[in-house]
Amino acid sequence: MVTIERLAASLQEVLAIAVMAAEAEGWHLYLVGGGVRDLMRKGGEGPVMLSDLDLVVEGAVGAGVKLAEALRSRYPEVVLEIHGKFQTAALTWHGDPVLGDLSMDLATARTESYAYPAANPTVVASSIESDLFRRDFSVNAMALRLTGPGAGVVLDLHRGVEDLAARVLRVLHDRSLLDDPTRVFRGARFAARFGFEFHPETKDQFASAIASGIYEQSRQEFGSVPALQTRLRSEFKYLFSSSTWKGALRSLRSVNAFHCLHPSLSISQNLDDVGWRRLWRSLCRMDLWLKDDRLNPGLHRWQTMLELILAMADEPELIAAQLQLPKAAIDRLSTLNRIEVQIHQLLNQGDRPSRVDQVLSAFDRVTLLLIAARSDDPWRCQIWKYLTEYAQVKPILSGKDIQEFGFKPGKGLKLILTQLRVAMLDQVVNDRSSAIEFLKSLKLGDR
Repeated sequence: MVTIERLAASLQEVLAIAVMAAEAEGWHLYLVGGGVRDLMRKGGEGPVMLSDLDLVVEGAVGAGVKLAEALRSRYPEVVLEIHGKFQTAALTWHGDPVLGDLSMDLATARTESYAYPAANPTVVASSIESDLFRRDFSVNAMALRLTGPGAGVVLDLHRGVEDLAARVLRVLHDRSLLDDPTRVFRGARFAARFGFEFHPETKDQFASAIASGIYEQSRQEFGSVPALQTRLRSEFKYLFSSSTWKGALRSLRSVNAFHCLHPSLSISQNLDDVGWRRLWRSLCRMDLWLKDDRLNPGLHRWQTMLELILAMADEPELIAAQLQLPKAAIDRLSTLNRIEVQIHQLLNQGDRPSRVDQVLSAFDRVTLLLIAARSDDPWRCQIWKYLTEYAQVKPILSGKDIQEFGFKPGKGLKLILTQLRVAMLDQVVNDRSSAIEFLKSLKLGDR
């Protein structure tokens, strides 16, 4: 039997307060989704600490919001967000000494309808049975009742317990993926994270839904599909923030899911076997490089990895704009291919470090990382050395040091510092003594 007594004591306390508030109103309260799944998946382990709790309230329109407001009155430090259109609310604890970083979503039991594929849903209050039917996979469509004489009973209408034991992900109905194509991406993340497999029928449904072209038709008809684009961006953020991203990407590739980003990213086009191997190598390199502190100060890992994928598409800047990436990313993707050709033309194998530095210093770090990840030697090696070595080189003598040797301040001084740095890059100068000799040679040259 699954009970909340297996949860950490701090979570039990919060839920007990929610149960009392719900029962006072005559509402039924359920723990749903991942919380139930993880309680079952962890078997005899305990106590179980969850960072996300999903609760569904059955009994009145807007009950989820009202219950969230009641909890907020008991926990004044919590952040409350209300989404009245969807009859949902979210409570967030930040750095709480007992609960840590806890997110709790509270929703009125509801059913959803979609005006077109991937649109935001129209929500109507309904039963817990209808609420579970709108969910993504059977293992996430179970509910643990928390109130009344039925407390402790698990509602499993879609064989979630069976699929959890078999370690498979199965969608609940044929329209599931048409309603929300990001379920493909979410499923790939779950599969990689928990070591699950897609149910064979679900895998066929994934491929059929994507091959139907319905998402591209929606984009053409409605101009853009903001709900889809926002959720896709979030899915890639979650995916590349996980250590299991490689398994998730393989699953996505197996059902041609990149087509949801843009038709040119179809397996049969840019991501055929050759294109896929090239992209895979590029992503693995970038994954390794972004762990290097010399290369990654301030970079958003997920966005840099996503840009590598978008760079394979036709009009990558258009996709980046639809995904609401920053303007810098959109501009970078619009010029990436041209700059890559330019660098390949300007650099040759065996070029001196100062020549490599001169060419590459004109471009931003992320652009160079993207090009290096996609390039073969010698360009990849040259860019790597520039980013990790050459760009870090500073003149070994200061402007004050140079003036002591008779050089006057001004533009000429800046030129001398540049010449000194070039000499250091090419290892003509490698210590203070050789730097002084280099300055003496410049002074003799001036005479």
